[in-house]
Amino acid sequence: MTLEESIDKKINDNLNPSFFKIINFSDQHKNHYEGDNKDTSHIKIIIVSESFDGHSRIERERIVHNILKEEILTEIHSIRLKLYIKSEYDLIK
Repeated sequence: MTLEESIDKKINDNLNPSFFKIINFSDQHKNHYEGDNKDTSHIKIIIVSESFDGHSRIERERIVHNILKEEILTEIHSIRLKLYIKSEYDLIK
């Protein structure tokens, strides 16, 4: 299973998002990061989930970090998170 497939499965299983997207921007860091997983080392994740309702931005990030703890410790060098409930996401679309 690739890193992106692993992230996809964990996010969908735990947060049941109405919208979810992984954006891989590792190619912009080819000469910056020399870790084992150069192909998917820098990612941005956008998640829209009602599971975030009632949680602050920091709490939402902690939720996602806990879900992806293994990947963050072993494979992801940089992760950007954009985390919304549907009503928030509708305002910025």
